[in-house]
Amino acid sequence: MSTPSASPEPVAAPASQANSPEPSGGGSQRQLSTFLKISIILLAALTVASISLLFIGDFQGKFERVFATFFVFAVFVGLTALDTRRELKSEWYAPVALIANSYILALLLIVTWMTPYDPFGLGWALLWKGIVVVGVTRLVLLCCQGLLSMSEGKPESIGRFAFITSMLAVLSGILFTAPIAIETFNVHIPELYWKIAVATLILTALGLAITLLLRWFYGAPERDAQRAQRAASFPAEPYRAAPRAVAHDGQAPRAPQAPAVPAAAPTGAPAAHTQEAPAAPDATRPLLPWPTFADGRPIPPRADGQPDFSVPGAPRPPQ
Repeated sequence: MSTPSASPEPVAAPASQANSPEPSGGGSQRQLSTFLKISIILLAALTVASISLLFIGDFQGKFERVFATFFVFAVFVGLTALDTRRELKSEWYAPVALIANSYILALLLIVTWMTPYDPFGLGWALLWKGIVVVGVTRLVLLCCQGLLSMSEGKPESIGRFAFITSMLAVLSGILFTAPIAIETFNVHIPELYWKIAVATLILTALGLAITLLLRWFYGAPERDAQRAQRAASFPAEPYRAAPRAVAHDGQAPRAPQAPAVPAAAPTGAPAAHTQEAPAAPDATRPLLPWPTFADGRPIPPRADGQPDFSVPGAPRPPQ
C-alpha cells in the first residue's frame, strides 16, 4: 500500500514569504542627502549656542527675542529646503549654500540675543537687521552662482576671473554684514574698516565687469552660429528685381491697356489658346543679393519669391 508523498518545502516557502516585511510605498526608502544631514546638525549646534546666549545676554524683551528666534529658524529651514532642490544642478552649490545659511543663522542669533534692550525699538531693530543679513548673503550667493555658471564650458580665463570675483563678493558680503553682530558687543568699528569694505566692493564690481566682457567676447561664435541658423530658414539665393514702371519724356507712366479680345478662330482650325503663357524672367537683369535687415537677418519673401520690402525695418527696394 503506497502512501502519498507530501513535502513540507512548498508550504514553508510561502510562510517565509509571509513573514518577510514588504516595503511600504512600493519603493525603497529615500536616503537623506549629506547637505540636509549637515544642515540639521548645524541647526542643533547653533540652537544650543543660542541657549547659552540666553544666559549671557539681556533677557528683557523676551517676547521679541523668542519670536525673532523662531523666525530665524523658519528662514533657515526655508532656505535649506530651497537649496536642497538646487543641490543636484551643480556640485559646488551645496557646500557654498551650507556655509551661507549657517552664517545667516549664527549672525542673526547673536543679533537676537545680544542686542541691548529698547522698549520701543527692539523689534524694529531685529527686523531690519535680519532683512539686511538675509538679503545681502543671498545676493552674494546668487552672484557666485551666476558667475560660476557663466564660466562653465568656457576658456580658462573666464573661469579664473569668475572665481576671483566670487571670492571678492563673499568677502564684501562678510565685511558689510559682520558689523551688525559686532556692534552688539559694544565694539567700535573704525573708519578704516569701512574703507576696506568699500574698496572690496569696487573690486568686485570690476571683476564682474571683466567677466561679463570676456563672456561676451568668447560667446561671439555662438551668436554667429545662431544668426546663421536663423538665416538658413530664409532663401538667401540671389534674385532678379521686378521691373519698375519708368516715365518717358517726363510724363507719368501710362495705365496698362486692356488686353485685346482674340479673334474667333476659323472653322475647322484648331482652337487657339486664349491666354498667353507667363512671361519668362528677364535674364538680362543682373542678379542682386538677397536683402537683409540692419542686424544681418534676411527679410522674408513674398508669395512670388521676391523679397517683401513692406515688412517693418526692411531696406528700400533697389532703384
